[in-house]
Amino acid sequence: MKNKIFHIANFIFIILVLCAICILEDVLVSNSLRAVQTQCYKIEKLIEGRESLKSMDVVMAVDNLEYMWRQDESALCFMVNHKSIQEIGQEVVRLKTYIAEDEVTEFKVSLEEIKHYCYGYLHFMGANIHNVL
Repeated sequence: MKNKIFHIANFIFIILVLCAICILEDVLVSNSLRAVQTQCYKIEKLIEGRESLKSMDVVMAVDNLEYMWRQDESALCFMVNHKSIQEIGQEVVRLKTYIAEDEVTEFKVSLEEIKHYCYGYLHFMGANIHNVL
């Protein structure tokens, strides 16, 4: 009888630990993606009404976005398949290229792509029973 109770308690403990890990993963991924989205909205406000991207404010904002993404990307690779989130990193690199070429329209499109990927991944990635199993 004691042995059976011990096994049930161990099973419940393992399930609780797995659920906690899934919730932690969901919170970390969601916070990272929301931070990238927030930075994109800030950049969007900076370039609103501008004819040129060659401004120290825009360059610094994109550098901050790249720095944030590089930090988050390395942490997210432990929790999420890297191929699933690599598009965001590619679009961030394109942003820097568009600043150098002063391509405002392409810059805005790339910024929208980043926000689109973040929005999609926020709905796609989350705690579910498949993660626990």
